[in-house]
Amino acid sequence: MLRQASNFIFRTRSRTTVSQPPQRNTPINNDIPYAYVRVVDPETRKPLPPKLLTEVINDLATDMVAPPSEATDGYALVKLVDRREAATRERAQRLKAQASRRASEEKEIQFAWGIGAADVQHKLRKARQELSRGVRVQLVFVRKATGGAGRDSSTKEKQNMLVMQVVEALSDVAREWRVRDERKNMVVAYLQDLQRPIPINRCS
Repeated sequence: MLRQASNFIFRTRSRTTVSQPPQRNTPINNDIPYAYVRVVDPETRKPLPPKLLTEVINDLATDMVAPPSEATDGYALVKLVDRREAATRERAQRLKAQASRRASEEKEIQFAWGIGAADVQHKLRKARQELSRGVRVQLVFVRKATGGAGRDSSTKEKQNMLVMQVVEALSDVAREWRVRDERKNMVVAYLQDLQRPIPINRCS
């Protein structure tokens, strides 16, 4: 068997510590062109006794660290990689990042005061969809000016009733997390999913 020099190994007989700089495009699993290999111990960073590559692959996936060399008695060095665990960890990190981004998002959904029942249901479905993604929702109810200094009291009551009904319709999945913003021509209700804690400063 060839005992070629390797840039990956300290070529001293008194030490068998493996130097493992980052590599790209190294063979993995069945692409490693050697029948016997020595696995690099993940704790000690030293090569273990020779073992059939097929046996190693049956246990876990492998990446080749270095080709055969004098320092490894002519055997290629490989390291074990639990690809399933790595994929699961990567997916968890990705989902966590997505959740963090969504937590800072707010979606605005507008309701005109004269909105019809069918449109209300459509808006509610949209609000539920956003809330299920962990996104906060602003329900914006737009008032139309009456042309005078004030509004008819019966109209105001109907408007307040609409706000109450919409917020109540979403109460099984969301709650208001800050004080409503009531202005001359509109009302804004701020909702978030039930799992998220209410901020201490609810007015911010």
